[in-house]
Parts: sequence; structure tokens; C-alpha cells
Amino acid sequence: MSDRNSQTIEERVVALLKANRKDLRAFVRAVEALVPPDGDVAGFLDEMGASLASEDRTIGALELWDKAAKMYEEQTRLDEVAQLYANMGPIAAQAGDIPRGIRFSAKAEELAAQLEPDPELVYHISSDLGAMYAEVGNWEKAMYEDSRALEVSRAADDCAGQINALLALAQVSLARQDLASARSEAMGAFSLAHLCGDTLLQAEAMRSVGDVSEAAGEHEQAMRQYEQGLLLEAASPDPEIRAQLHFVMSMACDAMGDAARAAQERNLAEAVGLPTDAEDDDSDA
Repeated sequence: MSDRNSQTIEERVVALLKANRKDLRAFVRAVEALVPPDGDVAGFLDEMGASLASEDRTIGALELWDKAAKMYEEQTRLDEVAQLYANMGPIAAQAGDIPRGIRFSAKAEELAAQLEPDPELVYHISSDLGAMYAEVGNWEKAMYEDSRALEVSRAADDCAGQINALLALAQVSLARQDLASARSEAMGAFSLAHLCGDTLLQAEAMRSVGDVSEAAGEHEQAMRQYEQGLLLEAASPDPEIRAQLHFVMSMACDAMGDAARAAQERNLAEAVGLPTDAEDDDSDA
């Protein structure tokens, strides 16, 4: 049996991507040629794009998804195209093209408004847009989208969604130097996380509370809040949250002129040893 015949369809798509790295239109045409007669071409491209995205081959995934989205639109399959654009937005942003990600997610938002209300989809789109607008410093739009995510999650009684939206709003308020709002939002997130019994979200919220204290110049108070966050994290260990807490503690120590403690906290952050994604030379960013 030949290697080609022994490959799964997903493996064949990866091989086509590698063979057509410099001509992505040819890659899309080659993948379309794999669709069985009378098959759903748009659905196939959508599925293969998801497979590539799961392997962090985002360039190929976005090319397939872009073609699938256009076909869904031509076929007036609005539910599917809205969901697809909602997925494309954050993937494009993660690949480093935030403006393109915003365009995709904004298109999803526009389409979702034409459909039957889907709180989960609206929350997904708004929270992604809020994060992307924050990345480019468009605080007004970030606040609008994060507020919308909060409103939708409240209506759906989604505890984690509300907490994450409040934490996003707190970061936007911090960036706008509105410390009163930031403190209220961070404390609101902490109270809700406590009520919901989510220890990790409590740790994240306490870090946000500490960030507000740090921004206000209350360094010792910020340290106590970060230390409280570490105690909460220890109950439900999460290396990323632990590293973040040690890092912000190092910054607070620097601000207080305690260089030795700052170095110690930075070493603790580095010692967490978060895994890094190792990609081979043939993978796509």
C-alpha cells in the first residue's frame, strides 16, 4: 500500500499545505479536490480548517476557513458562517494579525444579530472582540464589548462568564486609569468567584485586585493581595496563574526598592517552568 493511500484525510491535507506553502490558493484548490462527489465542500473545508487549527497550523486553517465562510454566505447558511467567523477572529489574532481578527469577529457579530439569540455565541464574540480591542488600545470599544459579554453572561446565569467579563473590564479600567471602577470590577469578580466556589478564579480576581492597589501606589497592600492569590492558587494548582502572581510580586518589590525580594520572585516565576510549544520547521504559525 502506498504512503498516500495509508494517510488519513487530515494527514493528506497537512501534506498538501507543506507542498503549497508558497501558493495557498493552490493549497485550497487541492483540498477542495479531496471532497467526495456531491459532498458538502464548505463543510469539508470548515472541518479540515478546524483540524489544522488544532495543530497550530493557523495559516492553512485560515485559508480554508476563509473559503468555507464565503461559500456558507453564498448558500445563506448564516448560523454556520457566524460560528465560523467567530472562530476565525481569535485564531487570526493569535497568529499576530489582530486587525484581521477584529474584522472576522465583527463580521460574526453582524451576522449573529440577524439570527435567533444565541447567548453562548454572543458571549464568545464579545469577549474575543473585547480582548482584541484591548490589545490595540481601543479602550472604548473594548469596554463596550466586555460590558456586553457581562450582560449576556448575567442573563444566562453563567458564573464563570461573568467573572471573566468583570476581570476584562477591570483591566480596561486600569488602562484608562479609572482606578475606582477597576477596583469595583475586580472586587466584584472576587466576590462572585467566592460565591461560585471557584478557587482559581478567586486567585485570578485577587491578582486583579492587587494590580489596582499597585497602580494606586499601595505596594504593600498589593503584595498582601498577591500573596492571598498564591494561597488560593495552591488549593487548585495552576502553573500559569502562579507564574503571573510571582511576576507581579517582583514588580511590586521593585517599586518598593526591595531588589533582593524582586529577584527572588522573578526566579520563582521562572522556576514554574511553563511548557513551551515546540514546533518543527514544517509547521505553520
